[in-house]
Amino acid sequence: MFTSKDLKKLIIPLIFEQLLAVSVGFVDTFMVSIAGEAAVSGVALVDNISNLLIQILSALATGGAVVCSQYLGSRNIDMSKKSAGQLIFIMSALSSLLMVISLIGNHGIINFIFGKIETDVFESASIYFYITAISYPFLGVYNAGAALFRSIGNSKISMNTSLIMNIINICGNALFIFVFDMGVAGVAIGTVVSQFISCVLVLRCLHHSEGSYQ
Repeated sequence: MFTSKDLKKLIIPLIFEQLLAVSVGFVDTFMVSIAGEAAVSGVALVDNISNLLIQILSALATGGAVVCSQYLGSRNIDMSKKSAGQLIFIMSALSSLLMVISLIGNHGIINFIFGKIETDVFESASIYFYITAISYPFLGVYNAGAALFRSIGNSKISMNTSLIMNIINICGNALFIFVFDMGVAGVAIGTVVSQFISCVLVLRCLHHSEGSYQ
């Protein structure tokens, strides 16, 4: 049985992690404001799509982690490791498919979801969508790793990784916007870099974990 202390240790970092995950888009929108209203609108539109994908990937990863935790509960360590590997593979494959669909159907997806929008806003949204779509596989693997840590009651790892991701995103945005003057493309590249690093970090933590997924 979980005690109230155990639940707090699990839930509080999880809440902060979700806030940090969503704040990536808010930071991008805020920092790109220097590039003009069209850039802000374009980034904000695409962030609606990104937030939806984050929730879908997170839900799928959580469902897969439940299977892993069931094997852990029955002390079947070998199957828990195997199911964890399958979860990471499935999430990487699914998120890669989403990336390909987004890259190929960029304009069509934007038009279908948002209808007719002004040309400059559409161009900003298209650029941001093209570049951030590259990060979907990293996002999928990160969600899988974070869900696995939560399944063993350790949500601090994913929270700390999200915090690092946000810091890198802010620094990357500042570099690409204020130094290289890249506008929408700059915030998109900052997002991709930060999510790539968070993916690497969570995989590294899984590999060196003292838990059952090592």
